[in-house]
Amino acid sequence: KGLSTAIQTFLNSEGIDRFADRYTLDGKPLSQRHSPGMVAATAVAGLAGTPDPLARAFVKELWDTPLPEGEQRYFDGMLYLMSMMHLAGEFRAIGPR
Repeated sequence: KGLSTAIQTFLNSEGIDRFADRYTLDGKPLSQRHSPGMVAATAVAGLAGTPDPLARAFVKELWDTPLPEGEQRYFDGMLYLMSMMHLAGEFRAIGPR
């Protein structure tokens, strides 16, 4: 719970609609790319914490994010899909019969 909130708080301070996809351990951005996959993973992180306006803001940002395209579309697209399924309560393991 505390870690999810800390990550969301840090990324929100960088700009919820523009935070980078990679950072050093001391919080310096390593790229300028704003990744739909990172938005997706951060939105799901809110499930681990107490629902609050910040967690809802990340879910809204994911909802408003267009489908991934370009060079990273497969990786970002899979994170986007799985995150949407988690947030909708539809992600589940289907075991053998």
